[in-house]
Amino acid sequence: MSLADIIMKMPWWYLIIIILFSLYYAIRGIMEQKIIHAKGPLSEAQKVIYSYIQEFVFKVVFTVSGFMALFIANYIFSSLKSVNDIGAGTAVLLIFLIFWGITGVSGYLTFLIVSGKFPTLK
Repeated sequence: MSLADIIMKMPWWYLIIIILFSLYYAIRGIMEQKIIHAKGPLSEAQKVIYSYIQEFVFKVVFTVSGFMALFIANYIFSSLKSVNDIGAGTAVLLIFLIFWGITGVSGYLTFLIVSGKFPTLK
C-alpha cells in the first residue's frame, strides 16, 4: 500500500480534520515560540528562521503522521479475519500505530520526540 493509496481511501471529512488539526497545532506552536522568545536578543527575521518555521513544520508533520497512523491501524484492524489469530508482529505494529496516532493527534508527539518524555512527567 503506497501513500497515494492511503490518501485515496481516506474520506473527505477525515482529510479536512487532518488539515484543521495540523494548522491549529502549528499556529499554537508558533504562538508558544513567540511567548518563549518574546524578550530574546534575536530579530524578528531570525526568530522566524530559527524557531517559527521549524515549529510549524514539526507540528504539521507529526499531526498528519498521527492521523495517518490511526487510519493505517484502522485499515489493518478491519482487514483482520479474526482478532484471536493475529501474530505478535501485527499486534506490536497496531499498538505502536495507535500510540503514535493518539500522541500525534493530541499534539504531544512533537514534545515527546524532542524531549523524550511527556510534558507532565519529570
